[in-house]
Amino acid sequence: MLTNILSKPMQFAIGEQTYKFSSLAEFEFSLVGRTSLPVAKFKRAMKLTLGELKKEYKKIKVIEKELVSILSASISQPGSINRSLREIDINTFSEEHGWRTIISALHNGDDELNEFRHIAMVKYLQYLSSIQEVLQEFYAEKKKEILKSSISHSKNAKQNITKSFSKEQEMERLSKGENIAIHINAGDKIALLLSNHQCSIVGEESSIKFVDESGRYHKLKSGKNVIGRGSDSDIVMSQNLRDISRMHVVIEGAETNMLYLTDLSSHGTFIPAKYVADNSLSLSLM
Repeated sequence: MLTNILSKPMQFAIGEQTYKFSSLAEFEFSLVGRTSLPVAKFKRAMKLTLGELKKEYKKIKVIEKELVSILSASISQPGSINRSLREIDINTFSEEHGWRTIISALHNGDDELNEFRHIAMVKYLQYLSSIQEVLQEFYAEKKKEILKSSISHSKNAKQNITKSFSKEQEMERLSKGENIAIHINAGDKIALLLSNHQCSIVGEESSIKFVDESGRYHKLKSGKNVIGRGSDSDIVMSQNLRDISRMHVVIEGAETNMLYLTDLSSHGTFIPAKYVADNSLSLSLM
């Protein structure tokens, strides 16, 4: 639960204001508003040329890849996040929303702050995703004529995917780095999209299986199952699926009939919207 109390409050200053946090919940709430793109940065992005937009996007992708790698490692080695975060040049983090100050403050303290570090990393990744979405939108607008046929093809593909799901299974993208709990019984089949590729999770009498885009069944082991194109993934997806990340999603079996999904990808993991809503409701009642 997000109510862990520290032995002493964590505090740091942003400008002339000092912030104190005695729990994970307080800290996470304070970062929610920092995941959106500041107006000033939005206006600057509008003025970038096509080449500058592409360069900025690639720069963010490099940072994102490094942070995702740190988060992935912390899944199996929780204590590694402290050391790994210190090894990153603090100037890597944006000064917007006070992010650089926040990360710098997290360099102080021992492993007691690891959960705070994890939350900060997740929220910063969401901030980077907000920037990427804007850059992509501007890039598409500036190259609209050239990409017209490609955009049309992409739109048709998306419509075909949407039609394949019932209204009750409208899909929603998982927030990167945050896990979603899913309860699955024998006989259940839960739709799952890795980028635009239709997969699913199937509950059987004695096991739970992941069904990839080609229809192959993979038994999920107890504990963490990494799915992606990486050769060291537990379930290796086809190398031809370039929009599938090397470490795309983690499916973890925590207890009987309960799974936890964590998205680590660039192009997204999508599940039926009702599961996201159920998790949001659970958090609001905690």
